[in-house]
Amino acid sequence: MKFRIHPILLPIFLFFMIVGGVSLYAMILFSLVFHELGHVLAARQSGMKIRSCTILPYGGELQIVNRQLATKRQRLLIALGGPLATAILLVIGLLSTFPGSTQFTQIQFLLLAVNLLPILPLDGGQALSVLLENKHNKYASRSVFLLYSIIASASLCLFLSTYLPDSLPYVMISAFLAIQNFISYRFRKYEQAFEQLSASKRLSLD
Repeated sequence: MKFRIHPILLPIFLFFMIVGGVSLYAMILFSLVFHELGHVLAARQSGMKIRSCTILPYGGELQIVNRQLATKRQRLLIALGGPLATAILLVIGLLSTFPGSTQFTQIQFLLLAVNLLPILPLDGGQALSVLLENKHNKYASRSVFLLYSIIASASLCLFLSTYLPDSLPYVMISAFLAIQNFISYRFRKYEQAFEQLSASKRLSLD
């Protein structure tokens, strides 16, 4: 499994290092990696093979082999794996006392709150998208949810912009989400065609 850090994290980490020092940077990076390990373990427990893992400002992104063939249960478990891992760190922070424990707990709470927002590609959005998926026309329901996510993330970005410069990292994250959703929406038909082709090949092999 390949592991990498997305370039967008560099200016965000630089901001936190300036305002909070190296210790804040280290806690954020550890929290993001631990969060993503939750997704990795959930994917492996679900029988999915992971190709790569990219750490992002809100958690990460897994490249999973034949993800388009995953069942609703598998996709739901993978989506919830990260928040569960962060929740474990949150409980540890609340029940333990160590240097920086208050800051550590705040990071877990913020990371958990952000990831549970019902916006793609956040974990809350992934889980809600699976639950609301129309079994008769899942591609149409996915397109609608993507369109909603574009509007929601762009609106969040505009709202957070009113609190600049303090909100700079969060403006960058919400803008990144809006761009990701826009790209996914533009290429949704190609993704649909690829999924249908993969499904037909699987049926022919069976």
